[in-house]
Amino acid sequence: MNKEIKYNGYSAQPSDYECQDGELAVAINLVPEDGALKPVLPPKIEGQTSATIGNCVYIHKNSGYTHYIVQNSNSFSWYDKETPDTLTTIGTISKYIKVTSVGNTLIFLTDDGMQYYLWKGGATGYLYLGGKIPECPISFGLQGEMVRTDEFSISFDSINEGSIWNEFSDNNKTRITDQVLAHINKFIADESTNKGKFIFPFFVRYAYRLYDGSLTMHSSPVLMIASSDLTPQVFWSHITGKGKYTDAQLRVCAMVHTLDYAVILQSRLDMLNNWKDIVRSVDVFISKPIYTYDQNGKCTKFAKSEGYNSYCVCKHTNQAASTATYPLRYQRNTFNKLYAFTFNPTNLSYPMGRLMIPRRSVDAVKEDIRSTSQFYLLESIKVEQLSTTRTKLTVEEDYLQSLVTREVMTDDYDSHDTLIPRYCFTYNSRLNLSNISKRLYAEYNSGALMCHTDGYVANWADVPPTYLDNKASVGVYFFIKQDGKDIIVQGESCQMASLDAPFIFLYYPNVNAYKAVIVSWYGFPSCYEVQLEQHGFLNGAFYFAGWDNPGMSGSMPSASSNADRTIDIPNKIYTSEVNNPFVFPVLGINTVGTGEIKGICSAAKALSEGQFGQFPLYAFTSEGVWALEVSATGTYSARQPITRDVCINADGITQLDSAVLFPTDRGIMLISGSQTQCISEAINSEYPFNALDLPGFSKLHDMLGHSPVNDKCLPTLPFTEFLKQCRMIYDYVHQRVIVYAPGITYAYVFSLKSKLWGMTFSNIASHLNSYPEALAVDNNNNIVNFSETEAKQVKSMFVTRPLKLDTINIHKTIDNIIQRGFFRNGNVATALYGSRDLVNWHLVWSSKDHFLRGFRGTPYKYFRIAGVATLGADESIFGASVQFTPRLTNQPR
Repeated sequence: MNKEIKYNGYSAQPSDYECQDGELAVAINLVPEDGALKPVLPPKIEGQTSATIGNCVYIHKNSGYTHYIVQNSNSFSWYDKETPDTLTTIGTISKYIKVTSVGNTLIFLTDDGMQYYLWKGGATGYLYLGGKIPECPISFGLQGEMVRTDEFSISFDSINEGSIWNEFSDNNKTRITDQVLAHINKFIADESTNKGKFIFPFFVRYAYRLYDGSLTMHSSPVLMIASSDLTPQVFWSHITGKGKYTDAQLRVCAMVHTLDYAVILQSRLDMLNNWKDIVRSVDVFISKPIYTYDQNGKCTKFAKSEGYNSYCVCKHTNQAASTATYPLRYQRNTFNKLYAFTFNPTNLSYPMGRLMIPRRSVDAVKEDIRSTSQFYLLESIKVEQLSTTRTKLTVEEDYLQSLVTREVMTDDYDSHDTLIPRYCFTYNSRLNLSNISKRLYAEYNSGALMCHTDGYVANWADVPPTYLDNKASVGVYFFIKQDGKDIIVQGESCQMASLDAPFIFLYYPNVNAYKAVIVSWYGFPSCYEVQLEQHGFLNGAFYFAGWDNPGMSGSMPSASSNADRTIDIPNKIYTSEVNNPFVFPVLGINTVGTGEIKGICSAAKALSEGQFGQFPLYAFTSEGVWALEVSATGTYSARQPITRDVCINADGITQLDSAVLFPTDRGIMLISGSQTQCISEAINSEYPFNALDLPGFSKLHDMLGHSPVNDKCLPTLPFTEFLKQCRMIYDYVHQRVIVYAPGITYAYVFSLKSKLWGMTFSNIASHLNSYPEALAVDNNNNIVNFSETEAKQVKSMFVTRPLKLDTINIHKTIDNIIQRGFFRNGNVATALYGSRDLVNWHLVWSSKDHFLRGFRGTPYKYFRIAGVATLGADESIFGASVQFTPRLTNQPR
């Protein structure tokens, strides 16, 4: 009897008893395509780095260059594709995980966070930027002038001499208000709004303006105390009348301020200078003024000035009193003192009485402070113009009139926290991060949280004015409840006034902060414990309880370690701005399920016909695979879980043209659109066949020329064990997928044309980002290209699965086998094995060419054909012609 057997490719399922004739148990350097077994030729060697230099781990490609990034232990270097002999050091990166790039920026993932390197070219090469944009703390202060109007007169219904300090009658409230408020409103317009000066309390904060115009690293809002309680003030110099008072001489007075700034630490400014290509400027924003004066209210009474201690925190720049005796300081100054030091420098006196103009209630002012959320651009300061010297911010005279029409500051979301991702994927010029830990922000400086003070000078009667003119070191501890942890963060301390430094407002950019402890060290620590509340409109928590400092309470805490202030956010994807891997806006943060995101990948295929043109991002989680929809703005939203198959090895996730492959416990899954299928069921076996158990097979294996002892190209691992460490290379040119594992000298080859499997000898250590090329690095540090080859031929090996020859369980003898295909004579050597139980195999015959003939012997139920071939690119093996004779067919066996 004769039978034509067509070789179908490598498989391990179904069992040997049920498998079809022609399926292969071994197919080294062979893949079934176009109806035949074709050779898998070795890849072309593109270049080599010596073992002392290291191995290539990444290709940084841009329009003007192609750089190969080389790793040697913790040291990284680079060379240009055009000048491979010139190797330049990048730097030392410990605890390396992965590297990627966006534009001209290299991003290294490490166990301690991301490390950024910017390609500058020229002699600089790759400039090390750091792990994140550095914190550059800036303190803001006020420089104030006391100004007053000329005297003006008012008249009112008579007031008895003994009732001068009593509340006005209703008629007098109306009469006096109508005469005074016009002067007050004119004063505010002339001295503040129209001159770009600040008279009321307001907030100031800053952020970095990056090269793409985005804002990041927003500072905490700082409450600038241009006045507390009430401003302007109206003093009276004379009240006239005989027995009864009917007239008064008044002046409107106030402190008007200029805002200044200074970088607190020169070392931080030096660090920021390295980021000048990324950070274009530091932009300062302010809030609308917080009015303490009620324009719709009424004046209430005359009062004694000494009973009111409203204050501002500033440097008194137009002080007329001797600055030798009373040095100028940024400090808390009462309104009465400022008036005396400006207008009565000899006697240091101030008017005894004032008119109580309408004020907004303390609760109303507190509510304004609690609800302030919009900040308007005041000034942009170039990085190279920043200074550690106190510098005034110039405000044009009409700027404050149109403040609310200026650019509004975006809100911030955790940009100060340190992200520690373990997986990254670049898509649409955006960096996507997953499997993230986040270390909570602790690099704040106390001097950037409060308005600037640097001493205290008073008008002491019996001690020198500078008796308490000292500084104290002030630090702030914030308490945060997050992820089941109670975390304490401690920032940098800063020198402030040792007496009367204002601790009335604090802000920390995390809504989970619930308490703060301010510690002032002046000989011994003084602690001020305050409670924080979540801000209604900003992403943070704050403290404000009025214009008085909190009382001393609590004790000095201990800050949490780096490990303790690190939280896991395994189910979130952080997506950067376009071409900006430094900023991860809140709209780019997506929560995907509740499990761990193991990897991310994309495929250019619509989820359904109704969504044609949308390019989904796939999130591979411990709960299955989710599809993320891409919006018109380029951000993503978790749309739906599309399969419960769980990726067991994120390194094996591989992008094809319109699909994604990923390994699971079930096998290699192909996901396209919203459909998934397993493509490896045919080769998935927990008990793989080992051809080396066949008698004399090692001689056939030696014919492949794999001389090193460790080069075993025959599988010994269960397929799922192999998948746990596998990687995949997509050969676009040949439409093949090479599934390899570092350290294992065989790889599976899947043909996207035939949907069948083959195998190849593997010397692959890793592969490189190089689409549409299929580049990899072998164990000799060669960079090899699977899309091309320089080899003319390759040695191949195949072993069929058990052949039943349509007569299963029937003994038979074979007397003639001819290998069929297109190959040159002598290029195929063949051996035949027989078995009666599928377990014990015996060598029947062998030949040095493609003919097996001239033999006849013991009958067997099952046979295997083994072959070693030397095939050129144009050669192939189709199958075999088998001539056999059934024996003993009259009874079942």
